[in-house]
Amino acid sequence: MIISATGGKKDFAPCPEFSGRAVCVDVTPLKEYETQYGVKQKFKFAFEIDLQDDSRDPVQPWVVFTKPMVPSLHEKAALTKFLKDWFGRKLTDTENKSLDLESLLGRPASIVIGHEQSEDGSKTYANIKLIMPHKSGEALAPSGLWVRLQDRPAKEGAEGKAPAGGDSSFRKTTGGGQPPADDASKVKVHVGKHKGIELRELTEESITSLIEHWLPKARAEAKQTADDKRLINALVWYQAKFKADEEAQIKQEEDDINY
Repeated sequence: MIISATGGKKDFAPCPEFSGRAVCVDVTPLKEYETQYGVKQKFKFAFEIDLQDDSRDPVQPWVVFTKPMVPSLHEKAALTKFLKDWFGRKLTDTENKSLDLESLLGRPASIVIGHEQSEDGSKTYANIKLIMPHKSGEALAPSGLWVRLQDRPAKEGAEGKAPAGGDSSFRKTTGGGQPPADDASKVKVHVGKHKGIELRELTEESITSLIEHWLPKARAEAKQTADDKRLINALVWYQAKFKADEEAQIKQEEDDINY
């Protein structure tokens, strides 16, 4: 069974039950997990699905994560079974010898998501019950709104921290179309009153204004210049950063409460 990622003290609505198109949008950095066999390095796939999450600003597709998996293609490994289900076939000899997981970004799928209750009945979890290859009709394409975890600002204990070692079949690259943190801050604004100024020189209020007013219009344009694309990617990164900072602040405030 494949489960969606949850965590933290803040409650979030689970992804609705769903059956339909999906597309891989992330291969997360390796992270240490405690198991009955000791500490293991694991990662997750993330899939956008053909269903919009109206609770997000801006509205974007729901994203679900697989359960953590060891990057191993051993015949009994969870990753091997998952890939067989996703591909609809056994892995080829070439794939078994060396599979670049980053090459699976943008690969479509068909998935079924169901709900399950926690043991105490207090929480509802969205679990991917089934994954299959996309076989008919137009495949779902990535929306471009998802910011990969490797491109988000690092924070202690976060899933997006840099990977440490791991199986040779897991090859981490920058990919994903999002700029690294240092590049995002150095992107120059080419529109409005801040034209010619790097984002790192602007106040958070000014960057937020660009996110709220310029970004939606720029994304809607059928034709985007290279400068547009650079600024769009940088603002998406900042948008994720601001949200992460806000959630971290909320968590800090919750941790400071005496129970």
